Amino acid sequence: MSALTPACDRHVMGASEDSTMRRSVAVAAAVVMAWSSLGACYLGPLPVQYAALAMVAGRPTAVIGVCERSTVSVELYLNEDTMDRDLHRWSVTVTLPKRVQDVEVELLGPTRPGWEITSNEEEVIGTGLDSFKVVPLISIDPGRHYTLDSSTIGPEGTRAPAVTFTTDDLSKIGAGQVLAPIDQKRSKVVSRDSFVNERCG
Repeated sequence: MSALTPACDRHVMGASEDSTMRRSVAVAAAVVMAWSSLGACYLGPLPVQYAALAMVAGRPTAVIGVCERSTVSVELYLNEDTMDRDLHRWSVTVTLPKRVQDVEVELLGPTRPGWEITSNEEEVIGTGLDSFKVVPLISIDPGRHYTLDSSTIGPEGTRAPAVTFTTDDLSKIGAGQVLAPIDQKRSKVVSRDSFVNERCG
């Protein structure tokens, strides 16, 4: 029997166990996971985080390990535990004209060929007291915490660690380097090549 099989009997709570995530993000993840769990138990691949943070021409930029995929999705959101129930989010799907090993996606950048910005309008998620509003994120401001994510979902809706940062972290990233996640709470600066090679083999 697969080692993952016993996990199918557990209650789906993976997203809410991460204390670093905003309450609204946990609610959104729980809704998605609960919906997906209504069918058969998902025994897909382990979660992988394909995004790291770089500074390119002075602009915060996601470096995504493409790993021969034809499209990638990138999400940036404000990650703070406040009374504000709104989720401030910027997201884009990038269709690549050819197979490449990695791609740069300027965070909050203007629409470009192959880009589909998917966070242009406000959206209400859920109903009643559990509902919250997703609003477009329009700036990266000093003193605030942001999370960069471009991951695949694993069994039971689990996600790989994402990159959480403030503007103070941007000055620590040198040329040819990226800020990559270690776990849910920590990231480190590594070479861009080593990050992409580790993700794509």
